[in-house]
Order: sequence, then C-alpha cells, then structure tokens
Amino acid sequence: MRALRWMAIAATALALAACLPVTTRTPVGTTAGLGADPDLIGTWKGRSAADKTVMYFHFLRAKNGGIDLVLVGPTTKKDEGGWMVLHLDTASLGAAKFINARALYNGGKPAEGAMAEHSFPVLYGFGAKGELTISQIDEDAAKAAVKAGKIAGTIGEGESGDVMLTADAKTLDAFFQTPDGLALFPKPFAVLKKVR
Repeated sequence: MRALRWMAIAATALALAACLPVTTRTPVGTTAGLGADPDLIGTWKGRSAADKTVMYFHFLRAKNGGIDLVLVGPTTKKDEGGWMVLHLDTASLGAAKFINARALYNGGKPAEGAMAEHSFPVLYGFGAKGELTISQIDEDAAKAAVKAGKIAGTIGEGESGDVMLTADAKTLDAFFQTPDGLALFPKPFAVLKKVR
C-alpha cells in the first residue's frame, strides 16, 4: 500500500492519510481564469521525495474542460499498487502556476468528503530540462498563516485539524502572489519526467 500512501501525500489519495491536504472553498486563480495547461498533457513518471515510490501521472484533457488526472502506483513485490482520478483546473498568477485538484475516484470508488467537495491547491513549474516540479501547501505553515490573520481560514480541532482557506477569490489570488502566500509551498513533493 506504499503507492497509495504516496498518492495521499502527493495530493491525491489524501483521504487515506491521517489528515486532508489544505483545501480552499474557491480555486486559486479564479480571478485570472481557470483552464487546462496544455504543457501538462501526457504521461509523467516520478518518485515521491519521502520514500522514492514510483508513480505515473496521466494528464488527459477533460471533456467538460480542465484536465483529468489518472494516478497509478504500479504493483511491485513490496506493494499492491493503486490508482485514483482527480479533476484539475490550472491557473497562472504572475509567474506562479497553480493546479486546483478535486478527487473524483479513489481505487474505483467515487470520492467523498472534503477531497471531492473542495479544491486543494498545488504549485507547479517546469525546469530547464522539462521536468515538472509539484509542491503542495504545508499544513503547519497554513495554520500559522491563518492564526496570524494573513489569510482567512478555518482549522479543525486537535493537533491534526484540517485547514480550509475561506478567503474570497480576489483575496485568495492576491495572497498567493505574495512571498507569504508562496512560502506555504516550502519544497517539492515530487519531480516528474515526461514519458516519451
């Protein structure tokens, strides 16, 4: 099940993890216009930064707009693998590129709860050699930003309480164009290479 755990960490099967990723009521980049970045389309292969589990990311144009992402963790001697489907909308705010992900299916079952109802933002970019770098919001950093009043949000009860950013579209987009907003994405959780 290591692949499924990585999908959880990698902004995917996060419903399987101890806590959800940081979610938003409004997708990041709404004021700039949501779309489907054509540079993402295709199959990408990568490893988690945490445990080096191999994953395949299949970005497909969605018929209703945006992108559908099929994530596959292959079966290995140590892992039974797994798969998940998410719907993505992309947006650019200045030089920063964002993916807003929402879970559709988890291992063949329709996704439920916050992962299906709200977006979770992911920062992405392309390197000089064409590699795709993906980073998600650090939950502790998001909690600190909400507590400090830098961005509106709610924090669930307990030490592992889930964070939801509740700011309106204009405020949210303005925040993610500032150093404080971009600092919520401290490091990549995956670097992917396109499968040719």
